[in-house]
Amino acid sequence: MKRLPLLLLLGVLVRPGLAQDTAEADGPTGFTFAGIPALNYNSDEGIGYGAQASLYNHAEGGYSPYFYTVEANVFLTTGGRKQVYLFFDSPHLLGPNKRLTSEIKYEKFDPAPFYGLGNDTPYDDNLIDEESPVFVNDDYYGFERARFSVWTTYQRRFGPFKVLGGLSLVHSEIALSDGPTLLQMDDAASGKAGGFTNTVKVGLIYDTRDFEPAPSRGDWTDIIVEVSDARWGSDYDYARLTLTNRHYVTLVRNVVFAQRIVFEKSWGDLPFYEMTFFGSSFKIDEGLGGAKSVRGLLRNRLQGPMKLFGNLELRWRLWDFQILEQALYVAFSAFLDYGRVWREDEAFAVRDFHTGQGGGVHLGWNETFIITADMATSTEVDLAFYLGIGYLY
Repeated sequence: MKRLPLLLLLGVLVRPGLAQDTAEADGPTGFTFAGIPALNYNSDEGIGYGAQASLYNHAEGGYSPYFYTVEANVFLTTGGRKQVYLFFDSPHLLGPNKRLTSEIKYEKFDPAPFYGLGNDTPYDDNLIDEESPVFVNDDYYGFERARFSVWTTYQRRFGPFKVLGGLSLVHSEIALSDGPTLLQMDDAASGKAGGFTNTVKVGLIYDTRDFEPAPSRGDWTDIIVEVSDARWGSDYDYARLTLTNRHYVTLVRNVVFAQRIVFEKSWGDLPFYEMTFFGSSFKIDEGLGGAKSVRGLLRNRLQGPMKLFGNLELRWRLWDFQILEQALYVAFSAFLDYGRVWREDEAFAVRDFHTGQGGGVHLGWNETFIITADMATSTEVDLAFYLGIGYLY
């Protein structure tokens, strides 16, 4: 298989002088800062370069996992991907048991992947190989997508339960590539004109995790409903229900079993490009396929108005140490991911799942900042590499 990503990685951790930590039981105080510049290469996106930085305010101490955090990300590739976002989260700024989370993001893919709708869509890399006798087009599986989004959510805690309300403004520009492409020929794909998909979101959350960045026990369950409607400026009318459960249990000392399962169902006029996103009470991610859903599958390999996927992962915190008075640790993981989608006209059946499997290395810094490097394989990809911040879930 030609899709064997090669990795060139440069990781640098920086900590400016404004950070001040204490050895008190309630943890650090003041501000801490951490960042990672990265250089990578893969056969889809070419050479990628960018940086991600996180600023944490611990205030006077005692706030878990932080008083608030601001995360900034800039990432570009020679293969046509551009991404810039600013993310804010505070579990305490508005007072006890109240959480405010917001994000502003611009992302452009040229090309973005489209492999058709449904669980059994074929993929033939000879169709995009200029040296193949059946070559069609470099962008046969691609199109151009530019997406600008602004969203905010408010959560109110009642014991282990939280209620959520939120708004999002999203505009997508879609451009079809020159020459014959799969998207051009797919009459079932709605939304080729792009437009606004503004939504109102409500949800119920059950959260008993002991520590958000790296839980060792507890559950985190979401029930999320999103409604897109012309009354608040959307060009498409649809509703989406997302059910997510994440479960964590310590098997033996420093070994945690983490499990996630996500089910999503949409009704109405859902644009094809919105099928790649799945609802959440926290960050909005894409799938099925890729770093945020089923690792080892091609990015957004499967699309449909109904999806089910899950992750099974063992996490082993092996080594804690200090460098320049900074607390660090190294952890390893092994995982199995699985998932499938259903078309609107397809009967529900729990079979024919696509799978990816692999392992990862994680470097934790002062508990809240975790650098993750995962590698995965599947029947369609020899080896995929994912570099990011934090555990997948």
